[in-house]
Amino acid sequence: MAIIKFINNKVSLKKTLNYICKEEKTDKKLISGKDCIPEIAYEEMMTVKKLYNKLTGREKIHFVQSFSPTDKLTYEQAHEIGIRMAEYFKDFQVVIATHIDREHIHNHIVLNTVNYKTGLKFHQSKQDLQKIKEFSNQICKEYGLTVTENKSKISDIKINEYQARLKGISWKQLLINDIDSVMEKTNNKYEFFREMNKLGYKVNWSKEKLSIIYTTPKGYKCSDRKLHNEKYLRENMEKYFKEKSKKFIKSVCKEKVRYKSIHSSLADIIEQLSRNKQAEDTHTLTGLNKSAKKELVIEMHYSTEELDEMEF
Repeated sequence: MAIIKFINNKVSLKKTLNYICKEEKTDKKLISGKDCIPEIAYEEMMTVKKLYNKLTGREKIHFVQSFSPTDKLTYEQAHEIGIRMAEYFKDFQVVIATHIDREHIHNHIVLNTVNYKTGLKFHQSKQDLQKIKEFSNQICKEYGLTVTENKSKISDIKINEYQARLKGISWKQLLINDIDSVMEKTNNKYEFFREMNKLGYKVNWSKEKLSIIYTTPKGYKCSDRKLHNEKYLRENMEKYFKEKSKKFIKSVCKEKVRYKSIHSSLADIIEQLSRNKQAEDTHTLTGLNKSAKKELVIEMHYSTEELDEMEF
């Protein structure tokens, strides 16, 4: 999946090109130009502007193409996709730089606003932005990556937040990092609550609210849709933990059968499962008696109704 974020600021064309091509951000082999040479792109772009007397107004279009950590992608493949993206801007000079200084792979794409053949300037309408995102999705599909939905349930990142992330001072990025870390080491939402509380967060994940609301240790509040990734939406988090709980319970049951654990409550449950032929045939929890279910409920923090729905 690639998310397109347009960077609207007053930073000059020269400073922007210098930034995206910094040695500490990328590698020479991950910097390319379309209709220009990266090392002298600024001079070439300014030559076109002077040729058509277009030295005023907006100097550049700058956007970031960020890829999902769940997609298996190399820096070289990401750069190839960035070069393909540049083809969308016919007869415009473009510089593409793939940054390698962050955990998430992303391309910076900067183009001269003046068309070198016609002298006309590139204008961004809502339709143009949507077409660019659709073009990105099309390329991602060709590379076997997941794609974003046209109508996203998540909100766009703002420029001030994006700049804070670049500087490593974004409290929201810290929240995202902590959520990722806790999700990885917990098996259900109750464990998730406990571990987030240990880090100083409050998590409001109630039936009455459509969103999960986080309160950081410093008192900042943030809803799941403001985290700019659909994986953090309530419905997806619930699905994630339900699937993870199923796998965890299954692994626990298998371990209990294999090693005959001394833990009496779960050992009794496993023993009943092994004796129950129907449970062996259907691989469900329907063969457990009320007492055994109650023990498993206490152990896994789930209701008996939820356990009835779980399949092994």
